[in-house]
Amino acid sequence: MMTQDTYNATQDHNEYQRLINTVEILNQTEYEFCKAWDAKETEYYLFNLGNGRWLNSNVYSEAEHQDHVYRMECGL
Repeated sequence: MMTQDTYNATQDHNEYQRLINTVEILNQTEYEFCKAWDAKETEYYLFNLGNGRWLNSNVYSEAEHQDHVYRMECGL
């Protein structure tokens, strides 16, 4: 059986993995959570956009963004 501390740590780890692997723009609270969990990885992947927003380069793809803009402009 899992203790409450182990359960909480597992939940925190899962939330960190979700944020660092799937969320493109993080808010300040999410950034601080990630930094507390793994400061080195957070500093490597997250870049300050200002106003408490952080770009996650682990998720963001310039090529995908340009393709999306192109498709919108062409009406595809």
